[in-house]
Amino acid sequence: YRRISGNEATVLGLAAVAMKSGKDVLYSSYPITPASEILHGLSGLKHLGVKTFQAEDEIAAICAAIGGSFAGDIAVTGTSGPGLALKSEALGLAVMYELPLVVIDVQRAGPATGMPTKTEQGDLLQSLYGRTGESPCVVLAASTPADCFDMAIEAVRLAVRYMTPDRKSTRL
Repeated sequence: YRRISGNEATVLGLAAVAMKSGKDVLYSSYPITPASEILHGLSGLKHLGVKTFQAEDEIAAICAAIGGSFAGDIAVTGTSGPGLALKSEALGLAVMYELPLVVIDVQRAGPATGMPTKTEQGDLLQSLYGRTGESPCVVLAASTPADCFDMAIEAVRLAVRYMTPDRKSTRL
């Protein structure tokens, strides 16, 4: 047995996607707690076909991922609640272009820092309903850290199969 966090399992899942598909994975992100660990973990896996890009803001991160998808990479971007709100308009662009894209939303326990105030599933609700217009997206929600590994692979599979953005919500 091994103790593993959801972020570490997601890193391993995305590395497995690169290895199994034979295609590069481009992970484009802006550092935000608690999703930063994914960027840090993937940055050391270039030898496995994983490319990382630290953008100057959340909007640039998703737009770079959209560009990577257009160029043929398996495109993934990660964030947390406030960043997901900023990415929503560009997410609509990916829907219009019918580009496969995985958006990883690493949930916080609640608003702002979460635990001191109250806990909730606000990020999951934003993933389900936080889009402008008619923008169909697949939403997967992992229930355990081990599930994050499988969900990373399944999110890419569904995004490529249905040529639509796929949001994956994870918990720490």
